[in-house]
Amino acid sequence: MTTLRYILRDTVRLLVRHWFLGILTLITAAAMMWVLGLTTLFSLNVRNLLRRLESDLLVQAYIHRSSKAEELAPAVRGMDNVASVRLLSPDDALARLQSRMGSQARVLDLIGENPLQWSMEIRVKTASEIPHLVRTLMAMPEIEDVIYSGMVVERVGAISRVASRAAVSMFLLSIMITSLVVYNTIHISLYSRREEIGIMFLIGATRTYIAAPFVLEGTFLALAGSVISMLGIVSAYFPGIRLLQNSLPFLHFVGDSGVIGQFSLLLVGFGATLGWTCSCIVVMRFMSAAAKPL
Repeated sequence: MTTLRYILRDTVRLLVRHWFLGILTLITAAAMMWVLGLTTLFSLNVRNLLRRLESDLLVQAYIHRSSKAEELAPAVRGMDNVASVRLLSPDDALARLQSRMGSQARVLDLIGENPLQWSMEIRVKTASEIPHLVRTLMAMPEIEDVIYSGMVVERVGAISRVASRAAVSMFLLSIMITSLVVYNTIHISLYSRREEIGIMFLIGATRTYIAAPFVLEGTFLALAGSVISMLGIVSAYFPGIRLLQNSLPFLHFVGDSGVIGQFSLLLVGFGATLGWTCSCIVVMRFMSAAAKPL
């Protein structure tokens, strides 16, 4: 307990004595975590928009008049990549057609008996599996015809693949850049104190006692920077997406407070872990250099 108290005391002394370097490290960590947080939110929203777009793709399957639609729907609903199945009766299909035709719907009265048949509106999970689903449906004897936008499906699938790869690449690149910048910032901060490490070695201090205050300082500064960036991102994110949704109501952004809360915790946790890891590496390097004989 006494050793821990001395370590905490030395950590506070380092923060107070080298306050200017501490502030620079804090600002740098906050700025880089801000960039990382924005990149992560951008990637999340891109993937969310693509999932929404894919889920809006419909496959229209028309059922033979001799088949029972209520018995066929559960079998289709259990297929892979099927998100939902909605049955449309002939009366429902006719009512929808009349609403779409508007003032010209009176022409349908001349037809007499309703010629439409039972159909299913099938929503999928991913656009890339729609061609396979269509082939499976066409092989079923109960299905008379299947209609879907083949060109749209191919383009959405291609866009989804490219955007997902780009989002993952941006996320990994931002993590790498953030790690390098935070590491170099802590390295510069500790470089000015390399003589302190050498003196502590000369007076017989243990490696743990020497390293702990510097590691705690770097971890604390990175953690504080992460908290600052997280508060800034969250305070600006929700008003920003509300403004965008008012201007572009057809877009759907990630606005679930639970998801944003998990993102905030991950961002702060990653910042603290990054600061601890970089501090350990830098301190170990300085200690190894100080321990070498002249």
